[in-house]
Amino acid sequence: MKLILTRHTKSDWDDLSLDDHDRPLTDRGRLAASKIGNWLTIMGHAPVNVKCSTAERAKWTCALAIENMPDRPSVSFEVGLYHATPDTILAEIRRAPPGDLMVVGHNPGISALATLLLPNRPEHPKFSQYPTGATTVLEADIESWREMDFSKGQLLDFVVPKDLMAQDEA
Repeated sequence: MKLILTRHTKSDWDDLSLDDHDRPLTDRGRLAASKIGNWLTIMGHAPVNVKCSTAERAKWTCALAIENMPDRPSVSFEVGLYHATPDTILAEIRRAPPGDLMVVGHNPGISALATLLLPNRPEHPKFSQYPTGATTVLEADIESWREMDFSKGQLLDFVVPKDLMAQDEA
C-alpha cells in the first residue's frame, strides 16, 4: 500500500488575532495545494483515504489537493493530528481503513515520521527541511495499516511545491 505524507501548504500570518489552529492559506499556499494534488494524480499516487489535521490550513490543503482527483478519496479530520508527534501520527495511520492513504499534517511531526519510516532518505536537498507542501510518497509491503512501523517504507517519490512551480515555468 502507498502512504503519502504531506505537510500543509503555506499559511497566512497576516491576522495575528487568529489562533494558530485557525490560520488560513495564502494564495501561494492554495496554488501549491492544487499543484500537489495534480502531481499525485498524474504520478498515479492518488489516495483512497485521507486523514487530515483539523487546523484550517491543513483542511484547505487537503480540500484543494483532492479537488480534481477523478476518484475523490474518503476524508476524515483528526484532532489528534494537529501538531502531532511521529508516534501519534503512526498510531492514526494504524487505524486507517485499507487502501492507499494520505496524511496531511504539520512539522515537525510529519517530517520526522517520513524520516523514521524510510530506511533510506531521499537525496532531494529539501527533504531535511520539509518545507510547507513537502510530500513524501512511500510504499509498504503490508496487508493492513495495523502492520505499519518505522523503517517499513520504500521511497517512491518526494516533491516540494517549488519543484512543481519550476516545471510550469520551464
